[in-house]
Amino acid sequence: MKTALILGSDGGIGFEAAKALSSQGFNLCLGYQNKESIEKKLLISNIPNYKLYCIDVTNAESVNESISKILETLEIDVVVYSVTPPIINKRIKDLLWEDFQQHINVQINGFYNVINALNPLIQKNHKLKFIVILTEYCLGKPPAMISNYITAKYGLMGLVKSMASELSRNNCTFNMISPGMTNTSLLDNLPKKFIEIGAENNPMKRIAEPSDIAKIISFLASDSSDYLNGVNILANGGNIMA
Repeated sequence: MKTALILGSDGGIGFEAAKALSSQGFNLCLGYQNKESIEKKLLISNIPNYKLYCIDVTNAESVNESISKILETLEIDVVVYSVTPPIINKRIKDLLWEDFQQHINVQINGFYNVINALNPLIQKNHKLKFIVILTEYCLGKPPAMISNYITAKYGLMGLVKSMASELSRNNCTFNMISPGMTNTSLLDNLPKKFIEIGAENNPMKRIAEPSDIAKIISFLASDSSDYLNGVNILANGGNIMA
């Protein structure tokens, strides 16, 4: 039985990914930050074969401790990285560098910490698939007022592509999904009008649901995606085409 480590499993996309991979027969290692949120979601689901790990991806010690504990008994086959701080609408002139640094720490440093902790498994040339959630704003014209979020996502994309180039020799693949606006708690701090306009302007006249993204995660986690590496899949209903 394969094992998936999902970072951000207490979020909308992360938990839908957990449900989707569970239905494929995966063991689940669910990394979370909000215990109340993940326990509430698990209470109303029927997910079997999971273990919970409180992981602060910005803290290398926290990441190393949890992943080392997992690797004592399991070999991880798939890593889903779906972690982001809350998005707050601010114009660039009103942002402090600390606002950028918060997103950089979670997106880029956090993913680096995960790669570093998994290095013993990577060096064994164990087949390992990384699936990283970005944003459609990594392509085309980004919207105003979320430049700290977008900047960090671009940096994460660069890191993932670099890993795809360097670590493919170790039997690892690194692929990305760039969702459009998705119906998760990440939208809570955005103006309702902004979300309504996003849905109206989309060719499909709606924003994405987490299950839309989870289906793509399921594909990337499967053997059917073995020859994909360094790919960024747009999942936005045609809002941006590339």
